[in-house]
Amino acid sequence: MMATCRNRSSAAARCAVFALLSTSCASGDAGAPAAEVIHVSHVGKDTVSTFLNRLATEAGQVVVTRAAVDDAWQSVALKEEHDSSLHVVEGPLPAAALPGERARVGGLAVVAIPTGREPHDWLGSHRYHAEPIAETEVVLPPTRRRQAAPAPAGGRAAFAGDAADIHIDAEFLEARLKELSGAAPVTLGGRSVVLRERGSESGRSMARTWLRQQYEALGFTVQEHRYRSGWSQGVNVTADKPGADPSRVLILSAHYDSVNNAGADDDGSGVVSSLAIAHALKDARLSIGLRVVAFDQEENGLLGSKAYARMLDQNGQLEQVVGVLDLEMTGYDSNDDGHYHVIHCNENTSSELAAQVEAAATRGGLGLTRTDACTNRSDHAAFWRYGAPAVAVSQDFFGDDGNPCYHKRCDTVDQLNWDYMRRLTQAVGLVAADLLIE
Repeated sequence: MMATCRNRSSAAARCAVFALLSTSCASGDAGAPAAEVIHVSHVGKDTVSTFLNRLATEAGQVVVTRAAVDDAWQSVALKEEHDSSLHVVEGPLPAAALPGERARVGGLAVVAIPTGREPHDWLGSHRYHAEPIAETEVVLPPTRRRQAAPAPAGGRAAFAGDAADIHIDAEFLEARLKELSGAAPVTLGGRSVVLRERGSESGRSMARTWLRQQYEALGFTVQEHRYRSGWSQGVNVTADKPGADPSRVLILSAHYDSVNNAGADDDGSGVVSSLAIAHALKDARLSIGLRVVAFDQEENGLLGSKAYARMLDQNGQLEQVVGVLDLEMTGYDSNDDGHYHVIHCNENTSSELAAQVEAAATRGGLGLTRTDACTNRSDHAAFWRYGAPAVAVSQDFFGDDGNPCYHKRCDTVDQLNWDYMRRLTQAVGLVAADLLIE
């Protein structure tokens, strides 16, 4: 591994980084192909439009590129390793180096993970988000660099006096989430089953059948988006309700897989919040389309959302997306303080979408208080990669009230605050209605 560092530090610091990351060329195989060099750089927002990876920070972006980046705040050049793969890792990071760490750029780490090892196992925690260096570049068109914010339907000013209203049924939330997380049996294909987990292929397949039944009962058109990511295969589920303008669509999303547990909070709560909003809008006349997407394999590195966003980009359909409201854990509030996140990281116009969510929560008098957080570790970030406005709406995960059963067997419905889930779902439902209903 050989590295160079270009930043605003002294020459001595640059040499220290070089000494830390470099290895002797004398031990290399003279006949082996030359290792490819990549550049990991911390840059200003939207200053680099061609990249392999792009992750948000509060002030800028960490980009991975094949070419060196001029005027980067910080940049490290790394060579690929033959027996491992490089990943960009989001923390919070410890003071000490992570296993296989090669550099830190913009508050993120670059880690070499041995071939065949799972990132979570190698890093020793599920609280890290590890994104492998992509094989193909994204080239953002000028139209998707700081594109205009999604306007409310019909050109109405956001949250005017005639703003749309919907009602979220608390009993509906509880009944459906108990089914999805194994606390109550469900009937699938004429037989009674219990959805004990959504990590295995069979568990995820049963969850997809359940989703199809739920959305078809609402009159939505349900489709499956099958994809392959490396050795992995997965299936996203989409449910559409058309609007008067077929060229525009709002995406409401959550991930339906779990870490081989009941996954009541992560992310059964987000899935059921999405379903409850769709239920509340099932008879409404929409001016633009509503698409609810249940992503697969979020727990394996956002594989489902990355594949879906890539497909939309390649098909030219991403331009139709006015925004993405991703619901990532909506049911835990142990101290009943009503704190929640609308995560936007100042990416493109996502902050304006976040402001609409916050305004809807305030307008609804829901007793919710927004707390700041910035992360790339949920499905909203897959859309940031392509310049689309997206936010993650979540409980106070990064504050002082994280669910102690996160990624554990005890992530069951008895941990949840049903009234808080209703109120947070209502906030997202209100902004969805404002964007959708003429």
